This record gives sequence, C-alpha cells and structure tokens, in this order.
Amino acid sequence: MAAATIFVPTALEVAKRFHSHVFVLHATEHDRGRAAVLSVETPSEGTRLVVDAVALMREAGVDAAGEVHDVAAGQVAKNIVETAADLKSDLVVMGSRGLSDVQGILLGSVTHKVIQLAPIAVLVARGPIPVKVKAPQPAMARQLAPANW
Repeated sequence: MAAATIFVPTALEVAKRFHSHVFVLHATEHDRGRAAVLSVETPSEGTRLVVDAVALMREAGVDAAGEVHDVAAGQVAKNIVETAADLKSDLVVMGSRGLSDVQGILLGSVTHKVIQLAPIAVLVARGPIPVKVKAPQPAMARQLAPANW
C-alpha cells in the first residue's frame, strides 16, 4: 500500500470508533519551470486516490468527502495544516513513506513538516491498526471454583 493510501484503514478505524466525519485531502505538488509548470503526478491520479478513499469510507458507513489541491512545491504541509484549520479538524491522519528521521530531514518529509506546523494531533499511519485478539486462557486459569462445589 502506497503512502498516499496507507492512511485509509487507520482513518476508517478512528472514524468508526469516534463517529467522525472524514475529509480526504490529496495535495499534488507542482513546480514552475521557465517554460512550464511541472507536476509529479497527473490531476487524474490524485483525483482517483481521493475518489477511491472516499468510496471506501462511505461503503463502511463513514461520512466522508474529499478534494485534491494543486499546490506549489514545498507548500504541501502548509496546505494540509491550513485545510485542517479551515475545517476545524481535531486530527490529521497521514500516511508515511517510511523514511528514517535523517532521511526525512534531508529529503523534506511532508509528514515531519505537518507534525511541526499543526496545532492539533497528527496520527502517522504506517499500516492498518492491528486487530487485538484475546489469547485463550490456560484451562487452570478458567476454573474459578473446584469441580465438586
């Protein structure tokens, strides 16, 4: 699962537990060259990610909406934080590419930047929230009273 979609299971689980509305934001980054605007991905790729994530949320019974924002290079984190503030969000859930702290600093991790800028909680999803399974108790522990009672 790519960082762009790794947040979905986690956001879905949090939204279901707290009966929350989910706003899916995908910020595509562009850079202005001398003759053209250069984008890392096409607008349709970002739109497809948002549409698919919103559909998954709605299929699971979670109220969801989403948008794609086209932002200047280096402004993605700022756009995420500003959008969260505009929506009066309580929590930002993001995927992570799995960079180490050093790689994130050197390469410019959007997740690190959002954590620094956001005045609200940021939950970094590295995968789905694991389901906790209760381990069966040993037979002796289940027996609370002697059998001849």
